[in-house]
Order: sequence, then C-alpha cells, then structure tokens
Amino acid sequence: MASIGFPSVLITALRLILGALFILSGGEKLLDLNYFALVIAEYQILPSLLIPAAALLLSLCELLCGTMLLLDLFSRFSSSVMLCMMAIFIAAMTYNVMRGLDHDCGCFEFLSQWYGLKEEIGIGPIVRDIFFFILLLPIALRGSNRIPWKIQQG
Repeated sequence: MASIGFPSVLITALRLILGALFILSGGEKLLDLNYFALVIAEYQILPSLLIPAAALLLSLCELLCGTMLLLDLFSRFSSSVMLCMMAIFIAAMTYNVMRGLDHDCGCFEFLSQWYGLKEEIGIGPIVRDIFFFILLLPIALRGSNRIPWKIQQG
C-alpha cells in the first residue's frame, strides 16, 4: 500500500501555525471562561450542569494541544485530539444552523476585537473549521510522536 508523503517542512509549518492559533484561541477562552460558558450554553446541546466543566476542558485542551504542536511534543496525538475537537465544533455549528439558531460561534474572539466583527455560527465558520481539519490531517498522519528533549539510543 502506497503511503502519502508530506514534506517535513510542510508538517513543521502547519504545526507552528496551527499550534500558535490554538494557543491564542484556547488562551482567550481561559481568560474569560464565563463568556465562553455562555457561548456553549447558546448551542443548547449540553445540560447546564456540564457547561462550566466543558468550557474549562475545551479551553485547556485547545491550549495544551496548541502548545504540544508548537513544541513538537507528541504532534500526532495532539493533532488527533484537535481533529476530534474540530469534528465536534463542525457538528455543533451545523446542527444549530440546521435548527435555525443564530448566536456567537465562540471561535476567535480576539479577531472580533481587532476587526470589530462578531462571528456568528454559519457557513463561514463551518468552512473554516473544515479547512483547519484538513490542515491537521498531515500532522496526524505524518507528524512525530517523539519527545524532543529525549536522547535517542543508537
């Protein structure tokens, strides 16, 4: 079976760009967990009892996976976790668009602060998350699972 080859420079560039992006996104959510919990509540998917824990868990996971991608620490694992999160985000937004709900997507608040735009759920954020999903695939398939500071035994 032939394997798909991805140049290591591509994997590195994707890792660094996506890692920085997920660190920014997860970090901003952690800085205002109450707001992020309100956004999660607007999706009307989780019971209210689980919303604070989900806000904390999603924020920490995004921050940690972004950091691991940036440091090339278990890149395959962290990109696989982010693939799962992207799939959940895409499904949740699609479900709410189909239900006709209109609310903040909770994705990149720092961009809305810079450009004065409020990002509502819709086709734009769904397509963007699908794009991120596609960009994570090469890292999940061909990234490293090494510990960068571990001395290799020869």
